[in-house]
Amino acid sequence: MKKAAIFGIIAAFIVIALLIFLPVVVKLGGEPVESASVSDGTNEITDTNGETASETVSGITTDPDTTVHITDTTGPDETVTEDTTGSADDTTEPDNTSAPETTTGEEITTAPETTTEEEITTAPETTTEAETTTVAVEPLDPEKKYVAFTFDDGPDAKRSKLITDKMLEYGGKCTFFAIGNLIKGDREKGMQYAYENGMEIGLHCWSHDYYYTVTTGKKACTPEIYHSEIYDTADKIKESLGVYPTLMRPPGGNITEEQYKSCEFPVIIWSIDTEDWKHKKNTDENPKSENIQTIVRNALYGGKEAAEANFKVKNGDIILMHEIYENSYDAFCIIIEELHNRGFEFVTVSELLQNPAPGYKYYSATYKKG
Repeated sequence: MKKAAIFGIIAAFIVIALLIFLPVVVKLGGEPVESASVSDGTNEITDTNGETASETVSGITTDPDTTVHITDTTGPDETVTEDTTGSADDTTEPDNTSAPETTTGEEITTAPETTTEEEITTAPETTTEAETTTVAVEPLDPEKKYVAFTFDDGPDAKRSKLITDKMLEYGGKCTFFAIGNLIKGDREKGMQYAYENGMEIGLHCWSHDYYYTVTTGKKACTPEIYHSEIYDTADKIKESLGVYPTLMRPPGGNITEEQYKSCEFPVIIWSIDTEDWKHKKNTDENPKSENIQTIVRNALYGGKEAAEANFKVKNGDIILMHEIYENSYDAFCIIIEELHNRGFEFVTVSELLQNPAPGYKYYSATYKKG
């Protein structure tokens, strides 16, 4: 009986020991999972006992060599194995590959569109507008009288310089409207001389073969011809002088309303026509002296038979002449002397009109169409 009692007591102690220490051993077996410190978040870590704890991926602070299996609760089949050997920032957003792809796609689409738009806008507007902007001019004295002499169809190797020197004698300036395909050799030097001495250079046309209003027949001026006649000349003047012209005169003054309203250059016509080109050829019936006098009377009095009392030049007039004819130059010398004696001063077109604007057709300082 004593032995049985002893064995019973021993067995009871063993049972009690197992009841006390077994939960401790089992609890210690689950410690590695619980060693991960968890910050606030939405994912869940599942431990070996089936218990869950809320967890933020960026907040994992497990030991460097520990691999934790994380079950993402956003979808039943999406299991992510996260390597925590790196920094938290490197592993917080395993699905971020979609963001760079979206961003890159937007950049590839946007960059060419932005670049193309800027090039299309800048090329016609910044380049053309910048090149054809007006130059600064001094205000005119309202107490004085001014006219602008204009000379078409040059440059001329000889008379560009002669006209310039005559203008300088009177302390004046004038405007030359040049033909593009004549800007070469000694002709070009004549134009450069005029410009260097303060004269103004406008563009006339490239060939003078077309009237811009003629749209049918052998000399039809198509939009393409119209464009090249103007801009080829402007480019040639820029090449020769280093600056673009700011004024344009169409051949014969012929230009449509649509053309001058859309032109990037102010279109300059005239209010005094000397008709000098009609009197360029000297013959027995029309000798040189008579031709010169006719040109003078056309300018000052309005015609060969007009009475001298009918003086027609007034303040703000634009006078049309041609620099390529000898008779024109000789008549000009008489005209400028007469106007000087009557108190007129001589300025460029831009000065007379105080910087004319594109979209208008100017006849004088007091009359324009637009």
